[in-house]
Amino acid sequence: MKSLVLIASLALACLLNHATAASCSAAMVSEPRVGSWCNQTWVNYFWNAYDFDKADWDNGFGFDNACDTSRPLGRTMNAIYVLNYADGPGSKSRDDYSGSILHWGGNYSMREIDELDARCGDGSKRAYTRWGVAIDNYTQLYLPFFYNENVVERAATLLHESRHADWCGHNGNDGSNRCPSRSESCDESFTDGCSGIGSPSGRGASGYQALWLWWFTVSADGITGTSVRKAFARDEANRVLSTMFDVNPCFQIASNGATISTC
Repeated sequence: MKSLVLIASLALACLLNHATAASCSAAMVSEPRVGSWCNQTWVNYFWNAYDFDKADWDNGFGFDNACDTSRPLGRTMNAIYVLNYADGPGSKSRDDYSGSILHWGGNYSMREIDELDARCGDGSKRAYTRWGVAIDNYTQLYLPFFYNENVVERAATLLHESRHADWCGHNGNDGSNRCPSRSESCDESFTDGCSGIGSPSGRGASGYQALWLWWFTVSADGITGTSVRKAFARDEANRVLSTMFDVNPCFQIASNGATISTC
């Protein structure tokens, strides 16, 4: 039986070492909670949907207080709310893949991610997903994910990693037209981004990330889609579009979601 998060009033002065990670620390600044997710029923549901485990989220990472958005678990739960409800908090089934990626992105991430684990990391990555092995596939989230990204960027990163969990590895940063960032997280193009044994075809992890951010800019609901968060989404979408593809998509996103030609 999976462990359940208990919403308690405990607080720690600093982020303690994780039992399976190197020593780490962070300035744990709180952020506003998005939506009304801070209740035991909601937390339990998504705890199980993303296959969290106590051993990966205790020792200062937030297991004792899932609602504390100054700690990694609370900040992850905040992002999960945004990813799953950006198109509105109305009821929808787990197998609903209708409409835009803003509508089904949360369902996709729940379906594909095997488990979510908190780690310190070495500061070089936001997240890492192990996929395509017989046992023990997982997605690890690191300090830059928790504290260097705003809540909208974190939601988009979760969707990015879920594409990897669906056995889609990056196919960019190769040949003569290497992506501007020279990053291992680059895709060949906005619509072509998968490689690896058993990999699906089509849009890759960076493509999913940019597309979701674009839709957020256009039509995120009133709870998640404040003007500030839509601006965050637009800026992050434009960063991905301008740096993370070998083939230039040749457009950027305006504040109203319209495209601006750049070629």
